[in-house]
Amino acid sequence: MDKERINYLFGKYVDKTASLSERDELMQYIHTAPEEEIVSLLEEAYQFPDLDEEMFTTVQRTKMLDAILPDNNSADVAPEPKKVFFSKSIVLKFTTVAALLLVTLTIGFLFYKDRTKSVDSDLVQQTLGEDILPGENRATLRLANGDMISLNDIPTGNVVEQQGVVVTKTEDGQLLYQVHATDNNAQSVDEIEPIYHIITTPKGGQYQVLLPDGTKVWLNAASSLKYPPLFSKTERRVELTGEGYFEVAPNKLSPFIVQTENQSVKVLGTHFNINAYKDTRNTSTTLLEGSVMIDYSSSEKRNSQLLKPGQQAVLNGEHRLAVKKVDLSNTVAWKNGLFYFENTPVEQVLAEFARWYNFDFEFEEGVPDINLWGSVYRNVNAAEALEILDYFNLKYRLIKDAKEKSKWKIVVSNL
Repeated sequence: MDKERINYLFGKYVDKTASLSERDELMQYIHTAPEEEIVSLLEEAYQFPDLDEEMFTTVQRTKMLDAILPDNNSADVAPEPKKVFFSKSIVLKFTTVAALLLVTLTIGFLFYKDRTKSVDSDLVQQTLGEDILPGENRATLRLANGDMISLNDIPTGNVVEQQGVVVTKTEDGQLLYQVHATDNNAQSVDEIEPIYHIITTPKGGQYQVLLPDGTKVWLNAASSLKYPPLFSKTERRVELTGEGYFEVAPNKLSPFIVQTENQSVKVLGTHFNINAYKDTRNTSTTLLEGSVMIDYSSSEKRNSQLLKPGQQAVLNGEHRLAVKKVDLSNTVAWKNGLFYFENTPVEQVLAEFARWYNFDFEFEEGVPDINLWGSVYRNVNAAEALEILDYFNLKYRLIKDAKEKSKWKIVVSNL
């Protein structure tokens, strides 16, 4: 890879505009390039004053990065960047960009995994005794009459037909709604009492739905979507718990509305992601394309906020909304088969793993004040994903539930 390309990728990574493919390209380079070449390029591109090969190598190989990273205690204001210190025998003080870049590249080097790399089975058995498989396409569909259909247990083909809509399970594990045009379709939706379907993904599950208006929805693990099998003429309203990514089919006459516990998002046609898990304090709405209007309550008053592409609105537990610019590829990494962590509190990291691998977790000595950096592919087993803890000197053990043999708990200790 030529220097111009590498400097270009470094620059995009620092200002958080790199796409997933560009990040992968950079991490592949870091993973394979000679250390002296990386050092030379860093010094040339960012004028690190005192970074020599020996020091960089030492930092790179230090599994416990005793780094005081920027605090992230407030959902309202983006954290002010701090200088980063590597304690004990190494103390490096760089500019903010240089420091954060070094931490990012170091962690990226340590955590980057080739998609095709297989994990050593002996290592897995030695670490966990038994391993936990990653999630897969798995969901339950509840019909208006209360019938429950396990979508992973039924064959592909037609599932049910209601109100002139045929529901089909496709070969790639997607739920497809198709409207069969009839003379009474128009009047039936607006004049009769609406009915609803609810699709729910468990821990360790995800699913895709193509709604009757052509809107595509990706549901993350432990999430649910409530919607009518046929929308009315005036609005397309759905209810979300958990996390979902939406690609809304345009319709100027019928706005698409996503209702969560604390807010509603109104759109005409756009791409956006909503994270509204009940076990988190915040509801995050991230806009990729188009525009959305967020309605929420604050101090007994209704408020609205218009988002632009590249912005994320975070509504905290006190119903205060903060808007910031974010790296879009990070936000939808889960949809593209990747966990991505950038200055992420360790408790949030474990919560994401727990939903995908279907385990419980607890911290033996209380939740450590540690933020993690790195990326992990969602198709790897839990043992490989949990390796991220080792690099921050966090040890864990796996406990199987005595009554429910398939249930696991991860107990994390800070040694």
